[in-house]
Amino acid sequence: ASDYAECKDVGSILILQGRADEKRPYTKTIATQMWLLGYEFPNTLMFFTKEKIYILASQKKAKILQPLQSESDGVPIEILVHGKDGDKNKEIFNQLISVIKDSGSAVGVITGDATDGKLVDEWTAAYAPEKKDIAERNISRIISNVLAVKEDSEIKSERTAAEMCNAAMQDYFIDEMAKTFDEGKSISNEKIAEKVANALSNDKLSKRLFSKVPLLEMAEWAAHPSVQSGGKYDLSPNAESSSTPLHAGTVVCTLSMRYFMYSATISRTFMIDPTPEQEGNYGFLLDLHKKMLGWMQPGVTMGDVYAKAVESVRELRADLESHFAKSCGWVTGIEMNDGINELKAGNAETLKANMVVVLRLGLENMTNQKAGDKQSKNYSYQL
Repeated sequence: ASDYAECKDVGSILILQGRADEKRPYTKTIATQMWLLGYEFPNTLMFFTKEKIYILASQKKAKILQPLQSESDGVPIEILVHGKDGDKNKEIFNQLISVIKDSGSAVGVITGDATDGKLVDEWTAAYAPEKKDIAERNISRIISNVLAVKEDSEIKSERTAAEMCNAAMQDYFIDEMAKTFDEGKSISNEKIAEKVANALSNDKLSKRLFSKVPLLEMAEWAAHPSVQSGGKYDLSPNAESSSTPLHAGTVVCTLSMRYFMYSATISRTFMIDPTPEQEGNYGFLLDLHKKMLGWMQPGVTMGDVYAKAVESVRELRADLESHFAKSCGWVTGIEMNDGINELKAGNAETLKANMVVVLRLGLENMTNQKAGDKQSKNYSYQL
């Protein structure tokens, strides 16, 4: 398509995943595997041409995938085994390299997903000498946009994940936070976030909080809960809780959960004894959030949504423009944030029907001139 002119000469696609990495559980490569196969397959190479699909994996994984080879409909699939025999492995690698060369002038790859392991090392050694004759094209954007548009079953999982986030926030975090302040106890932001995280693994508590979830064993945290207070705030998607005490001023809590692989994120700001100015700032952000929901229609570019938001801030509250967050959210799915479809300045990606968007607004590094203590002087809002 003309939207992907940079990849018009791609004749095949190569997707290589090495060993599992707990620090990066949902890369674009893994998301693609899970979208296609329903599971993560470490140490697996998938190769697509217009005529055939090749999957190279260990003997155990190949056995699991073997039924795909006998499917009579669609593109033929060949399951190949990566074993201990180096010569046989090299023979398979050379076969795939020949197919790459015969399939067109360029091969599509996902860049940016660092991976390693025995299969990766062996493939790299075989592929490197031939690479000079093969053009590679980054298909990360194409993959993101394919995965961004959801089917009804995927949207249902997203909705369940969002409902779980809401239940954890409304029926657990808020209660724990209020109890901490009411009883005058001291707990760090980090520790109360840990309590929220543990709610999912606490059998009795999870059944109470998530009683409407059909298969609770399919739920997990997409990111560790984040709780921030006491004057230091980070509104980035992967912000971590600090070890400083939970402070009764401005508290920002962000929860991201996953159900059947699909992510949802919610973020709320809680104000304890706010000044009229703080209430006004929060009310403005809430009104803008409601307006933006109406702006997000199929065919609108993501950069235009953000530009319209900035224009609205500039027109109605120019004093807040410098505090307005540089992103208003992103499309979510198997990848919590694909890094492509984001509501930010200049992004030409287009909103489409059945995308699921995390609309996330923030005001950063504001000053409360009437603060009663040092920790309340600097504050941020996010919702």
